[in-house]
Amino acid sequence: MVTRPTGVCYRKIFNKLQEGLRGEKTPRKGPKVTTPFSSQLRRQAESIWRAIYAHPFLRELQAGTLSVERFTYFILQDYLYLLDFAQVLSLGGAKSPDLQTLEIFDRHALTAVEVERSFHASYGRSLGFSQKQLDAAPKGPITEAYTRHLQAVARGGSLGEIVAALLPCYWIYGVVGKKLHRRRPRRPKIYREWIETYASEGFWNLVREQIRLMDRLGAGANSSEKKSMRSHFLLSSRYEYSFWEQAYRRQRWPV
Repeated sequence: MVTRPTGVCYRKIFNKLQEGLRGEKTPRKGPKVTTPFSSQLRRQAESIWRAIYAHPFLRELQAGTLSVERFTYFILQDYLYLLDFAQVLSLGGAKSPDLQTLEIFDRHALTAVEVERSFHASYGRSLGFSQKQLDAAPKGPITEAYTRHLQAVARGGSLGEIVAALLPCYWIYGVVGKKLHRRRPRRPKIYREWIETYASEGFWNLVREQIRLMDRLGAGANSSEKKSMRSHFLLSSRYEYSFWEQAYRRQRWPV
């Protein structure tokens, strides 16, 4: 009795014949490639980031035509924002699982503090306001909302959530710096220097550290935590857009 090949055997024979006719082997599937978590976040926020790149504040900054009043308002609000930013980084350090991660957060927090400390000596002098004026400046509506968002995540969220909330500030400023750098204005000098700061390799080293940390923490997060991380990243991205808008309109509290 002759045994007839099964359906599976027929498929194997057919595949072998096809390989022979083509002179090649059937390609095998390689290991599944996982998209880094930071890339997933950026893709989800792409429409927000495109709106930021097109904002008139940044277009006029690059052209050197942005009014000094708008830039001054922005710098004052950024100064106020940095204090909360440094505090949130310190809270991230307190939740760090190892010395290497703790060192990153502490170093980044110190960098933010040093930016504040040197502010009056550089931008303040150029724009013509005193330390007293800096300290007396009130937070604008978006600055207040944005910093409260960061502080809430830092106090109630995981380390991964903290990084997700902070990362848009790092990453967006770095990308904006690079986008504006090629055609940066010669004057005003302060606009050119601002762009050069965020396009610099020194700043991008900080950005890359946070991106790598985001990828590491995202890879180890469960589905619930990843959902929260995405939500924080998107909200911070929206606040970044609103921060530019606030400065362009020099928004004040209505009452």
